Amino acid sequence: MRRVLALFAAGLLLAGCGSGGSRLSRADYAAKEDAICSRYAKRIAALGQPKDLTELSKFASRAVAIARRAIGDARKLQPPKAEQAALDKWNAENAKVADAIARLGRAAKANDQSAAQRALRQGDAANGRAKVLAQQLGMDACARS
Repeated sequence: MRRVLALFAAGLLLAGCGSGGSRLSRADYAAKEDAICSRYAKRIAALGQPKDLTELSKFASRAVAIARRAIGDARKLQPPKAEQAALDKWNAENAKVADAIARLGRAAKANDQSAAQRALRQGDAANGRAKVLAQQLGMDACARS
């Protein structure tokens, strides 16, 4: 179950807070993302730890909704132009994490442990790539989430 929670926590990396306008500096962008990563991590943690497949299915449903909201928020920010490509990759990896959470929930609902393990592996891989990108972009809290 700890791996499951790690995957869901990864969904919290998908954070951002939205507002239009001019591009942010690297430091300002990283600070906003880190603050949001922390906020989303708390939301996921508040869901509790699932104890069985039935709870996991419900947990995943709630967690994927949180993750997808975070992705949307992240895409509203205006990052520095020089970092746009790296941030697009970061958002794409986070979307893969959210998709893996959704697959995990469906697998749990169907009691398909093989599909659940596949979803966990895929989510863990995307999460690892997202963490590396977050670290490179100076988003320390996001890299630790």
